[in-house]
Amino acid sequence: MELCRFGTNALASPAMSALDSRPAPGGTDMTDDDLARECFVIMPFGEKPFDDGSGNSELVDFDRIYEDIIKKAVEEDLKEGGEKLIVRCLRCDEIESAGLIHERMLQHILKADVAVVDITTQNPNVFYELGVRHTLRDRVTVLIRRAGTKIPFNIGGMNVIEYDVSDEAHKQRSRQGIASFIRNGLLSSNRDSLVYANIPGLEVTAGLGSLSDCDVYRYRLKTQPADKVKELWLVTGDLRHVNVNPYLEERPIDIWVSSENINMQMARVFEKSVSGLVRYLGSRRDETGDIVEDAIADELRDLMRGRQQVNPGTVVATGSGALLESHKVRRIYHAASVYGTIGGGYFPIANVEHCITAALALADRESERDRQRKGDAVPYTSILFPLLTTGTGSSNLMDPARKQLRAAIRYLQARAKVTALDRVCFLAPTKAYLDAYRLVLAELDIEPAEESVAAATQTPSSATKASARAAATQDSAKSKT
Repeated sequence: MELCRFGTNALASPAMSALDSRPAPGGTDMTDDDLARECFVIMPFGEKPFDDGSGNSELVDFDRIYEDIIKKAVEEDLKEGGEKLIVRCLRCDEIESAGLIHERMLQHILKADVAVVDITTQNPNVFYELGVRHTLRDRVTVLIRRAGTKIPFNIGGMNVIEYDVSDEAHKQRSRQGIASFIRNGLLSSNRDSLVYANIPGLEVTAGLGSLSDCDVYRYRLKTQPADKVKELWLVTGDLRHVNVNPYLEERPIDIWVSSENINMQMARVFEKSVSGLVRYLGSRRDETGDIVEDAIADELRDLMRGRQQVNPGTVVATGSGALLESHKVRRIYHAASVYGTIGGGYFPIANVEHCITAALALADRESERDRQRKGDAVPYTSILFPLLTTGTGSSNLMDPARKQLRAAIRYLQARAKVTALDRVCFLAPTKAYLDAYRLVLAELDIEPAEESVAAATQTPSSATKASARAAATQDSAKSKT
């Protein structure tokens, strides 16, 4: 995979998962460890007494269970599927970062993509951490138990995978069950948290891994003819940093898409939304930052010509206002992707992926129109979408990501011979969004771009430093094993 990284302040939280341990700009292709998700394991340590209720107590070696069942299921069996899922286990006693153990533990419970919880001894600490996990994450939490363990009433209706270390066949089935549960959970939007299942609309938005660096993950599509190269880009971080770093400044994204309601009313500039930010960045402002001309919103309002609304899925094009000079954005496309109800807020339209197709088709029509008007007009070759219809929460990202990525892929492959577009980009403001995009692309068997343009743009000294850092990291890893 090619990762082009430039940015603002790097995230330095000691609790960042392995997925966020990305290399410096211009390194070689990313390793499995760079791409790995985290599985946080909640269980007792060492040997603990276990009573199956018959009065016979025996010692259970939980370290052996961790190594022989959980780690092998997560790190070996899971990779045998065709989805290219790479997950690494981490247990609380393996956390090496400095700081309070409870703070680090809670950070991992929140940020881990997967949690495996062993309820065998009905340890109060384990159940406390399970409750925290079910409150903070709606998926993927796997419950396991030793054969003979009684399941408490409050979780009695949940799926609990049973294991028996004395039976090799049973142990293998347990590993396969854990791997299957994780695979299905990561590749679907199914919730397994009792909390989220019984409290509709619950969202946890804090600490979901906001990405401050503007990174670019490139994926190349298989198209005919093969010389018509088409790519999907995942662009991370804050929208205001797009097109103003060294890499994207050389290849700026021509069109930004803003999600609007069917009334085509842009969000207020203080709202936390792409529409509000586009509106502000595109406005003309005085020396103090106050808006003196609401350029994009005014043009959109004029284009509506007094109409109250447009059909769901409609895409309307405007100029980019001040964004043309500040970010080299040539056009803003406004997609009618939500509708409002009195007192009820906004809801996504049906078939929101139609907005993707409509925007791509509009880009090609505008390129052709400009070519006919002026033969040497520069076509629109790139476009950036937010994930349409989603808010700031983490739930249910997989379904819209799957539908919208598929729509973009279908368009580029079907029109590879004629479309001027060579890059369709999707914005990933948080780690949750990036994970959803990457899981869908793995599911669709879309391969990362192999070559690394960023490496070619490095100076020799910085490339040498990057290689040295990589070597030092490998030496450090070997010394710990």
